[in-house]
Amino acid sequence: MSFIDEVLSVFGGEDVAPLSRVMLIGDGAAYVEGVKAIKSYSQEKIELFIKKGEISITGEGLFVKKFCGGDLAVCGKIKSIEKN
Repeated sequence: MSFIDEVLSVFGGEDVAPLSRVMLIGDGAAYVEGVKAIKSYSQEKIELFIKKGEISITGEGLFVKKFCGGDLAVCGKIKSIEKN
């Protein structure tokens, strides 16, 4: 059983695929799946609409490297990622 499957089983979602995923790559990049739109964008904060809620990425020198088909890549010095 993969880690995500274990987490989903704890919350009663064994057969439910996650609607969004965030992968943090060191402190210099993040990859987000399931993005519907960009709510706001600056070098210090990027806010995203996802299928169930919002995600805020804060840091320094942030920029969107790629946004295509619901997948988004953010680069820069990432300090935090929060689901709102």
